[in-house]
Amino acid sequence: MKQKIENLSRRNFIKTGMGALGTIAGTLATGSAFSQVLSLKTPRQTLGPFFPDEGDPVHEVRENLDFRLPVSEANDNDLTFIKGHSGKARGQTVYVKGKVLFKSSNGAMEPQRGAVIIMWNASASGRYNHRGDIDTTRFKHPRTGEWVERTHDENFQYWGRAITDIEGNYWFKTVVPGFYPVDIEKGWYRPPHLHFMIMAPGIPQLVTQLYFKGEQIENNDFLKSLNAKDLILRDQRLSTEEQENVIVEFQSDPAGKFTDGLVGQYDFVLGL
Repeated sequence: MKQKIENLSRRNFIKTGMGALGTIAGTLATGSAFSQVLSLKTPRQTLGPFFPDEGDPVHEVRENLDFRLPVSEANDNDLTFIKGHSGKARGQTVYVKGKVLFKSSNGAMEPQRGAVIIMWNASASGRYNHRGDIDTTRFKHPRTGEWVERTHDENFQYWGRAITDIEGNYWFKTVVPGFYPVDIEKGWYRPPHLHFMIMAPGIPQLVTQLYFKGEQIENNDFLKSLNAKDLILRDQRLSTEEQENVIVEFQSDPAGKFTDGLVGQYDFVLGL
């Protein structure tokens, strides 16, 4: 699914990988109305160096023991709890949910049943469960000056898989990931973000990222400042509208279904 990345630091990978950001891969909406979906587009975001490949995890996590599945597809859509563990992941709980849709050449929108979505993200302290994540595991917070320790959370699942239902619906449960430095001297810290890979038969694969906003998100003002300066999110080849469309607002669920965390809406539209 992805070539294994050997001996490549986070900083170098992120900087060199930014050349792929100019390709437009699909459409994303932060609301469920189809009229919004039709008018919004999202850029393809870099895969990043910490995709969950076989043999890469520091802590093995495989809830589904069918070894015909790659490790990236061996877990469910609740990343806050690992089957067989008694503890739960540290951090602020959030849900991301929405639809996967296909936009045909004539503009018709169709829900994609059976689309496979893989989501992965760092722990609440900003550490990935990946042997390549070894750079700057301890650094000073740029605002408070306190030391930040990027540690592994053995009760966090780190990645999971969802398969869309007949109406194209999906959901994931995870935690707000921590931020981490890319270039401390230049003040570049990657803001909290979620990675996605979406696959459906006969449709080009989409890889993208999602960012956070919302008054109920912890340290929301600080996250805003990180979003504003992130060189991947704020790539100059993207319009302001495209950049803002991948920042999703998380808030209490108005339907009252997801009561133990905030909810963000994220609709994918795939196309040929």
